[in-house]
Amino acid sequence: MSALVRLPYRRNPKDQDVLAQKPAKTGPRVYEEIRRMAMEYRFKPNERINELELAARMQVSRSPIREALQRLVTEGLITFQLNRGFFCRGFDVEEILNLTDVRILLEERAVLLAAEHATDLELRTLADWWQKTSAMADALSSADLTAKDEEFHMRIANLSRNPELAKMIEGINTRIHFVRHIEVEKHRRLSTTYTEHNNIAEAMLKRDGRTAATLMGDHIRISATDAVDTVKEGLARIFMRDD
Repeated sequence: MSALVRLPYRRNPKDQDVLAQKPAKTGPRVYEEIRRMAMEYRFKPNERINELELAARMQVSRSPIREALQRLVTEGLITFQLNRGFFCRGFDVEEILNLTDVRILLEERAVLLAAEHATDLELRTLADWWQKTSAMADALSSADLTAKDEEFHMRIANLSRNPELAKMIEGINTRIHFVRHIEVEKHRRLSTTYTEHNNIAEAMLKRDGRTAATLMGDHIRISATDAVDTVKEGLARIFMRDD
């Protein structure tokens, strides 16, 4: 009986092209994608997240999915229920108002510290950057405007010279990202946001931290009525989109 001859495997060049076009997703990339989905409520509020379906959708194993979800639980973007699994966080008025209260405390402190510790050049750079941003606002998308608004606040947080404070502010900003995007798209506060940011930056330039903090608190504060309207608008967008 002749021996079975095993021919060497030759990869199809087309297979190589496909593999080159679709690099394997790393754990950090999986985390970033799921984080963005959670920030934008691509999962519906209080919806159970099916890890197997998500893994199949993202073409990865279950392990990086679970690791990402566990990390997002600590960030407040996902919730976990014992023996039930991972869920999208809720979207309600109470959460918006509570997060806003915490944000006011953190950002008022940040602007006080920034006015005290930042250099003149850093404060002037902040003011000039926002003026340039305001000038080109009409050409920016609502997503870009939301990003610029978040950047303004994070620049101040970083100028506080307190990395722990900046980290906390970034966490709050992540959790209210969807709300801020709605505010920008609806143009509810768009006409005043530019002026309010400019006034905060100018007060900091004068080293008037207390005035800057007061302006910051007034800028961030949201009424219960506005919160109710935002929740109604947000829920409509979440449940009506087809993606």
